Amino acid sequence: MTGRLSDHQRRAIERYEQLLSERPELFGDRQRRPIVSDRRTLSKYAADHDVVLGVAAETPYMWLINDLVQSRTAGTSVIHPYLRVIAPPGAADVPGVVVLATLNTDGQAEESVVLVEQERHATGRLELEVPRGFGDPESAADLHALAELRQETGYLGDRAECLGTTVTNSGTSDGSASFYHVRVTGREDAAPEAYEAIAAIRLMPKSELWRRIESGVIRDAFTLQALALYERRFA
Repeated sequence: MTGRLSDHQRRAIERYEQLLSERPELFGDRQRRPIVSDRRTLSKYAADHDVVLGVAAETPYMWLINDLVQSRTAGTSVIHPYLRVIAPPGAADVPGVVVLATLNTDGQAEESVVLVEQERHATGRLELEVPRGFGDPESAADLHALAELRQETGYLGDRAECLGTTVTNSGTSDGSASFYHVRVTGREDAAPEAYEAIAAIRLMPKSELWRRIESGVIRDAFTLQALALYERRFA
């Protein structure tokens, strides 16, 4: 028996139809898992399964989309929801920046990496990571990387060299991040934004950083990617 849509479910589908009209490129060219866009089908599935389909949530930084898709594998077909995260419509498509900053400290032959220890909301614990931030459409990416490093840690550099760009998580988002190397030239007081729950700034030799990644103490995927791209370029 078909239930009734809640106001939230109805609004989510209405916003979804608007997005379909304004950004059709987000929905096409999917051979193995086409997206179902028929409103009647969306409404019936949402009511029958008590799920929110369409634009499930909106923030200034990202939208949460729950598509209804038809997966086709080995002659079988099944319809099911599939979550993804997109940039807000109208927002500039700018990759985030991840900064691997290095310096040689007194008495150490091996260069160290600048790390930020901060409490991450998603994991609920302190994580040790390289600095990173959302992209800034008003600034060149290399200059924004230098600004993120200075803001979060106080460390300064004259130049940021791009190491590469990757899709951050192709299972949930088409968002990307660009990785930069900065050789530290100085330091001033850090000025992190209030919502960045930074506990400490730490320096760690690369070999120790690898050991902590391998042991699972450092778990951040951006840090692993940055270190791998850096060593591929300079090793």
